[in-house]
Amino acid sequence: MTTLVVADGSQPPVSPLPPQVAPVEPVGRVPVGVTPPEPAGLNKIRHFVFIVQENRSFDSYFGTYPGADGIPRGICLPNPNGGPCVAPHHDAKTADFDPPHLAADAQTEIAGGKMNGFLVAAVAKAKSSKYPVCGTSSVPCKVGQDPRDTLAWQDARDIPNYWNYAHLYVLQDRMFSSTASNTLPNRLYLLTGQDGQSAGKASQPPTGPLTQETEYRIPAITDVLTSHDVSWRYYVADGNKIDVQGQVVPTTPTAPLAPLSISLLNPLPALIGIRTDAVQRSRIVNTAQFYRDARDGTLPEVAWVVPTMALSEHPPYDTRIGMAYVTGLVDAVMAGPDWYSSAIFISYDEWGGFYDHVAPPHLDEKSLGPRVPGLVISPYARQGYVDHTVYTTASWLKMIEERFDLPTLTSRDASAHDMRADFDFTQQPRTPVALSPTIEGTAYPVPAQAIVH
Repeated sequence: MTTLVVADGSQPPVSPLPPQVAPVEPVGRVPVGVTPPEPAGLNKIRHFVFIVQENRSFDSYFGTYPGADGIPRGICLPNPNGGPCVAPHHDAKTADFDPPHLAADAQTEIAGGKMNGFLVAAVAKAKSSKYPVCGTSSVPCKVGQDPRDTLAWQDARDIPNYWNYAHLYVLQDRMFSSTASNTLPNRLYLLTGQDGQSAGKASQPPTGPLTQETEYRIPAITDVLTSHDVSWRYYVADGNKIDVQGQVVPTTPTAPLAPLSISLLNPLPALIGIRTDAVQRSRIVNTAQFYRDARDGTLPEVAWVVPTMALSEHPPYDTRIGMAYVTGLVDAVMAGPDWYSSAIFISYDEWGGFYDHVAPPHLDEKSLGPRVPGLVISPYARQGYVDHTVYTTASWLKMIEERFDLPTLTSRDASAHDMRADFDFTQQPRTPVALSPTIEGTAYPVPAQAIVH
């Protein structure tokens, strides 16, 4: 069993707003279906764990993180409700207004690259929801009804474990939503390198209603893994609460939520390869299995972990509970024998309507969506490294394909940057640093580790 080092640290300082870094770089092109060469050293990673949360922009979580391309000074967006403009501001609340983030809302927010339409879209949603025009001395805002939350940000005081992961490992400040739209198409991109709107869609479009009969006739990375004998599991949270270890408590011990139930957060069972293959369906399991696999050293070579909405950080759910749940997953890997051959990737399917100041670049015929937080945790990850390379979840696909000598799925993963820059395989693997899987987390910053080459 791996020995854990429990982190300790002082109260977080208020971080200054950092300067901007270089603009985004273009993404190159390579043919679809070509098998990428395996990078030197990547064979040390035998387990890839992808943790996908919900609806937070990079600026909303790391807009004040030192060294990252964070919120520029002087930003203040006109308030469609009248009165003074609204600037990005610290948010000590644990639950927020749910800003709009459908495709049409994204175009309003991005505003042709000006990135100044977030408050316009949020106020329009608040009015359509019949929320009162709030924020004045006469009309205070109720929690979850203030459209100005779209410009709110949190920091180490509120999400200390995420800031500690950035401090100890890698933070990516050019991780973009795969498409400027909501959860479903972005989660389809995560698994297939496309959104299901192209040829091969057999049922409702990604923006339409999902049913248990919804079917997408498009290939997925799970099909490729299965056909090449690469082990995988797709873990679906089976409850809405966590215990003192940050681990999911099943809704009922005898009747946990069905992992094969199709939902916005869980479209994998709707893909044709899963529907027609009982072996693949058997690899979609409850999160309880993840903790057992981590404990027993039986993690598959590729794993995805999907939350319930209550654990996902999607507004109005508590961001601290989501952080504690993610910490419980990371701690489970760190405590097991597979830690020294693992890489954990944490990100968010899309930005959720929260403000971000970086205009998304265009790939293929479509624009990406706004930035989301990206974290890489591994005994071989660089320490305190802020990566400015352009990524989407297609880069996750690229890493899998390179490591296991697999063909690419689409032009997205074929042309994606991999994430080799986030690893230093010349360093001795680092011992794990367990953080507190509670809503308080572990105070930032924890002591940095000594790196030995």
